[in-house]
Amino acid sequence: MKPGNNRLEYRGQYLPVTDMVYVACGTGIVPVMDQVRMVLPSSSSSSVESVTVVWVNESTRDFDITAEQLEKEYHKYSTKLAVSCIVDDLTRGESALKDNSEIYEAVPDFIPGTMAVLSGPVAIMKQAVAYLEGRGYPLDCICIL
Repeated sequence: MKPGNNRLEYRGQYLPVTDMVYVACGTGIVPVMDQVRMVLPSSSSSSVESVTVVWVNESTRDFDITAEQLEKEYHKYSTKLAVSCIVDDLTRGESALKDNSEIYEAVPDFIPGTMAVLSGPVAIMKQAVAYLEGRGYPLDCICIL
């Protein structure tokens, strides 16, 4: 899979990848949408059994970017796709992610076979890596787009 100039590469030891967790902030949802369309094909040849998308924005109006497209994907794959749209200002520091109970509930606990993909502003994605590591995600199972 190639989102833009970045290559999505799983370096973890837990194969096959059965669960995908996407955390997007702001316009980081755009490459995530491409990924969702790729890992949730209509064929049964994919090893991915579930996909979680957590999309965080500072304001509800920021969800207008691709909310309709994300909703269409949800309706196509409602048994495999979980979507959470959360309003929070993640630029307020490292505690922003861990202090938000909606994010905690939306991000599933790590299980072998899970790959996390992060997309958004670099500073926030660094915080998201630390957050996921704190939730038990091995670093080699986290990819930043």
